[in-house]
Amino acid sequence: MADASFWDRYTTARVNRRRVLGSMGALSVAAGAIAIVGCGGSDDGSTVAGTATTPTRSDQPDILNPLNPPVPGGTYVTANSASFGSWDPHSGIAVASAYFPRMYNLLLSQSPTKPEYMYMDLAESFEIPDDLTYVFKIRPGVTVAPNSLGVPERDLDGEDVRVTFDRIKTDPGANQYSFASKYVDSVTVNGDSVTVKTTEPYAWFLPRMSAYNNTVPPRELVADPAKFVNAGVGAGPYALVSVTENDIARFHRNTNFYGRDAANNNAPLPYIDDLEVRVIFDRQPQQTAFLDGQMHQYWAETGLEAERYADYPISRDPVFAFIAFTMNPQKEPFTDPRVRRAISRATNRDQFVELIYGGDAKPNGLVQWPLGSYALPDEELASTYQPFNLEEARALVEEVGGIRFKMMYPANTTIQEHAQHLSIFVQQMREANIQVEEVPLEFTNWITGYQKIDYDSSLALNQIYETPELPLLFHTTGGPFSDRTYIQGLGDAEIDAAVAKANTQLDADARLAAVHDAQKLIYSKDPAFLPLVGPYLHMIYSKKLHNIPSGVGTTSYSLANYWIES
Repeated sequence: MADASFWDRYTTARVNRRRVLGSMGALSVAAGAIAIVGCGGSDDGSTVAGTATTPTRSDQPDILNPLNPPVPGGTYVTANSASFGSWDPHSGIAVASAYFPRMYNLLLSQSPTKPEYMYMDLAESFEIPDDLTYVFKIRPGVTVAPNSLGVPERDLDGEDVRVTFDRIKTDPGANQYSFASKYVDSVTVNGDSVTVKTTEPYAWFLPRMSAYNNTVPPRELVADPAKFVNAGVGAGPYALVSVTENDIARFHRNTNFYGRDAANNNAPLPYIDDLEVRVIFDRQPQQTAFLDGQMHQYWAETGLEAERYADYPISRDPVFAFIAFTMNPQKEPFTDPRVRRAISRATNRDQFVELIYGGDAKPNGLVQWPLGSYALPDEELASTYQPFNLEEARALVEEVGGIRFKMMYPANTTIQEHAQHLSIFVQQMREANIQVEEVPLEFTNWITGYQKIDYDSSLALNQIYETPELPLLFHTTGGPFSDRTYIQGLGDAEIDAAVAKANTQLDADARLAAVHDAQKLIYSKDPAFLPLVGPYLHMIYSKKLHNIPSGVGTTSYSLANYWIES
C-alpha cells in the first residue's frame, strides 16, 4: 500500500508540468482529428471574444467571435501535433481525416453533440419510408473543384454515392467497412435519388452516415485510389494542392463550390482562400507561433492553461475519445468476475479527473458522458454501478487469494495523457493490494497485440466514438467491430441480445431505455472493459478569426462560413 505522499508528489509534478509548456509530443486522438475549425449558422447579435452566442434556433451551431458581414480572402494557418497519415478518405485515420469533409462531401452530417442539428450536404433532403429504407435526394450543382488529377469538373450524382458505398462495403481496410458490410443491403440510383436498403433496423444509420471518414469522392478517384496518396479533389469547399516533405499541407478554395451564406446575402463560400496545415510535434513552438500571429488556432493542454487566454475566442467541447482498462476475460485471472469487480472498485476516477485535468473532466461509465442522456447519470455510476470502494476491493483480493496480472500499454506516448493515466492506475491497484506487471510495447506492436487480442490486459487508447454503439459492442462476443478483434467481451448471450436490442431500436425513447438497460446488465456481470474519464477540449482561436462554430462536434468539419479579418 502506498503512502499519502505519492499523491502529493504527483500533484506537484502535474502543477509544474502545467506551468512549463515543454515538449509534449503527439497530442490526443481528438486533437489530431480536430485539425481546423469550420463554421455554420448565423448570429443574431454581437458578443465579446471568448463567449458563444446561441442563435435564435436551438438546432444551429453556437457562434464564437461573430462579426458580419464577412470579408473574403486570406490564408488560415493551423498546426497539429500528429502526422497526417493516409489521405485516402475511406481508410485514413490520422490528422488527414479531419480534412476529408473539406475536400469531399457527406450526404449529410448529424451533429454528435447536438443531434437536432443536421447539415445537409450532397443530399438536399431524405425520407425514411420504412424501417429498412432511406431515400436521399441528391443536390444539384455540387461541382468538383478545378484540378490537375484528370477529374472532370462535373456535378456529383447518385452513381458517386453508389460507388462509394460499394467500396466501403467490400474493402476491409475502409473505416466504415464494419458498418457497411453488416448493415447495407443494397444501394440503387434512380435519377436524382439514391435508395439505401439496410439488412435490418439499425438505430445508428444516420450517425454512421455522418462520419467524417465516410465522404463521397468523385468515382474517378475511387477507380484509381493511388491518386489519394498525397492529393485529392472533390466537390467540397477546398481542394488539396500539395503535401510537402516537411509536413505542410496546403488547400485552395473550390471556386465551383455550391455553398452560399444565407445570413450574408447568399455570398459564395468558402470565404477563406487558402488553408495551410503544419505538423509541429512540440507544444512550445505551436504556442509561440499562435501568440506571434503566425497561426490562427491553438489547442490548450488543459482548462487551466486555457484560462491564460481568457480574452481570446475559446471553445470548450467534450472529448469523445478516452483511455480504458481492457481485460481479456478468456485469460486468468480475469475469468473470475470477482477479480474484475475488485479492479473496478479499486479504480478512483475522481483522482484521474483532479490530478490529470485539474477538475476539467468527468468520470466515464460504459457509455462515455459526452454522449449525454445515453450515459447513465453520474450519481448512479458513483453510488451503484462503479463506486470507488477500496475496502471492498481489498476484501475481494483476499477472497480470491491475491490478484496479479500483466498489463501491456503503448510506451513513450503522451497521446490522451496516457503516461499520466498509467502511473495513477498502477498506484491505485497497488493500494488495493493488486500487483500489476507492466509490459511496455512500441506503439505498432501494442496496437497489433490489441487488435489480435494477444494480451492479458491493456491500458488502452480509444478513438472517437460518437454513439453508444461501439462502447457497448466492446462487451459483446464479437467485440467492437463484430469480428472478434480487440476484445471478445464476456461471451454472454444475454449481453449480446441486450446490445443488439439497443442497436436496432429506431424509436428514440425506446433506444434510450435500451441503451440504459444494456449498461445495467453489463455492470451486473462485472465488465471487462472499463472506460476511465472524459476531459474537455479547449480550442483557442485568433481574434481575427470570426464566426467560429461551437457545440456541434465533428459536424463543423463540413462547414465553411468562417472568415479571417485582414
